[in-house]
Amino acid sequence: MKVDPAFSPLVTTEWLAAHSSDPNVRVVDVRWRSRYENGRGISFDDYDGYLVGHIPGAVFAGMIADLSDPEHPVPDMLVPPEQFAQVMGRLGIGDDTLVIAYDNMGFPLGSARLWWALCYYGHDRVRVLDGGLRAWQTEGRSLSTDVTAPETAKFTPRVRAGWKATKEDVVAALGQSGTVIVDCLTPELYRGGGERHLWGQRPGHIPGAVNVPYMANIDPELATVTAAERERMLASGRSFAFASPETLANLYSTAGATSDREVITYCGRGYAGACGLLALKVLGYERVRLYDGSWAEWSADPSLPVEVSSS
Repeated sequence: MKVDPAFSPLVTTEWLAAHSSDPNVRVVDVRWRSRYENGRGISFDDYDGYLVGHIPGAVFAGMIADLSDPEHPVPDMLVPPEQFAQVMGRLGIGDDTLVIAYDNMGFPLGSARLWWALCYYGHDRVRVLDGGLRAWQTEGRSLSTDVTAPETAKFTPRVRAGWKATKEDVVAALGQSGTVIVDCLTPELYRGGGERHLWGQRPGHIPGAVNVPYMANIDPELATVTAAERERMLASGRSFAFASPETLANLYSTAGATSDREVITYCGRGYAGACGLLALKVLGYERVRLYDGSWAEWSADPSLPVEVSSS
């Protein structure tokens, strides 16, 4: 499958190094971390990591503090358009700004979610740094500890409903052959094992959903790695650039997520699901939405069905 690189949502480290000083480019660091507290998964921004060293000129956006709605009963849901516009303006992102998002995971999670959020609010001029900060550092590129304070800008949110799926949309899609629901978490969590309940109220997955783990977007052979293996891989410092378009096309078509069908991605709280959505957009898929509430919302509603797999 051939993909036009001019329309790819990804940029390389080489491209960013050559354009980072462009006044119309805004590099945004969105690194975050997670931990378990009182039996529940907690996400938090890693601003301290940003202060230790970031790509020169990058500003920091808190995916939790700045871009998650504190008034919403479901954790980590995207903020309303007015607050989103205020945050973008403070970061110096206007309607014509080209945004380059990155995080420090290697595989895009926070950066993919910021990319999705900007697209949802009508801003097409946004790309994700392929391989993220890890690729940048692996290549020996410089870091900065300077805190960038950009001039404020005017950001105009224009909601595009076609980028987000609601709980009601997912319910309506159940059993519909024209729509495929993709669970982007690990096979263990998809089946209902491990610590899935820590990110929701019940183990399992949305009935009928197929499983394409987010790490498979980097390499299909990583689809079955355990949480412990993933941590060892992250500690190794290796880069995690996306797989080739041909590999991605085979990965998703094998799962039944073909370009002629509508696709809804989801995960625990909308990060891994955004990674899956990003991969599908790399392939040029047009009818793709992220279920923002994901498992945190679905599993909390006892009226909704849950499926647990034995294998």
